[in-house]
Amino acid sequence: MQKYLIFSIVYVGFLLLGQPVSAQATLATHVSSPLPTDALRLTLAEAEQRFLSTNYALLAQKFNISAAQARELQASLFDNPEIYVERNAYNPYRQRFFESNEERKQWVVTYEQLLLLGGKRRKNVEYQRLGTEIEGHNFSDLVRTLQYELRTSFVRLYYRQQTLGVYQQQREALQRTLTIYQAQLNRGNVALKEVVRLKAALFSLESERKELVNDISELQASLNLLLGNRPPRVLLPVLPANPATGLRLSALPLAQALEVARASRPDLRAAETTTRQEQQNLRVQKALAVPDLTVGGIYDFNGAVGKNYTGITLGMPLPLFNRNQGNIRSAQAQIQASEQALNQQATAVETEVAEAYAKAAEAERLATSFPADYFTDFDKLLDGVLTSYQRKAIGTLEFLDFLESYKDNMVQLNEARADQLNSFENLNQQLGRRVFTW
Repeated sequence: MQKYLIFSIVYVGFLLLGQPVSAQATLATHVSSPLPTDALRLTLAEAEQRFLSTNYALLAQKFNISAAQARELQASLFDNPEIYVERNAYNPYRQRFFESNEERKQWVVTYEQLLLLGGKRRKNVEYQRLGTEIEGHNFSDLVRTLQYELRTSFVRLYYRQQTLGVYQQQREALQRTLTIYQAQLNRGNVALKEVVRLKAALFSLESERKELVNDISELQASLNLLLGNRPPRVLLPVLPANPATGLRLSALPLAQALEVARASRPDLRAAETTTRQEQQNLRVQKALAVPDLTVGGIYDFNGAVGKNYTGITLGMPLPLFNRNQGNIRSAQAQIQASEQALNQQATAVETEVAEAYAKAAEAERLATSFPADYFTDFDKLLDGVLTSYQRKAIGTLEFLDFLESYKDNMVQLNEARADQLNSFENLNQQLGRRVFTW
């Protein structure tokens, strides 16, 4: 019976200490239920391509650009001419409708065209063009924000599925171990405390795994929303081995990073264009203070001065009371407000870049603090622990403690790898363009 127990423990030990597997392999081989038929395995490049073509928020923002272009077109159009026709409908003296007598028939035709003075149309076209430019910057900023969310969620999902593989291995191994020990307890070959320890370890593992599965579900939902998947699908991200190998901050000093952000951030470009648009609005409001000219002609068939009267008309409002003073002052105030908003945005950009740079530096420091073979050595140490466990040199409690430490280290390793990639992604986002690629 003791030989059978030792053989069982050794067998379970090998199960526990086998080579780590990827999350995709774990999902395929260790989950009790098979993969759903709608599971989608995709690389980050494929995810970004789908995102740009199917994300509903981006598609909606594109229509905002089209609407701004339509307003620009509308501002460039000339005012329509006006035509006025008058005909006497009833003669009360002769009690006739639409008098046909040449001496008593009367009809008048007038034609008028409004001519905008002061460059109103040209200045308004430029104002609307700047509005189109702002919408373009807003679109770029939305792409920047959502693409950052996509890439970071993709990375977190990948490494948390990797972590789920570690949990899945230990979960199944502990369940088998508990089954074996429970059987040996019933035969009186092991103490009750050994079984209780295994049950406690399995319960703790299940609780942690539940939180991890919930996080994965949230990331799946976020990515499905970004990709516009209807219905949602099970996503299996694919990343190359050690994707952060070439990420080094030394390639971009902080001062240079600030210059890149000032030149590339679409939200800063939008704030600058808004200031220019407010300045253009002041020009428009000053132009509106200039009276417009209305020119036209009139033909009167049977007028007071004789038949077939033809004349020209000129009209212009007199700027005695309303010279658009209020709108001009409002435009001047809006310029000052937009300038302060621009200063605030420029300060925010510099602050955000400096913060992201510091976080990326710390992530790089942590990643480079451990050599590439650090966890390989840790895996080798597991062999010694297994041998000691087989020889009864350590007990079940010590063995489980070491497994817990191994699991914690693998979890922290995956989190550190995800944090390193995402810290550089955050820096890219704050810079406004992809400077660091992987």
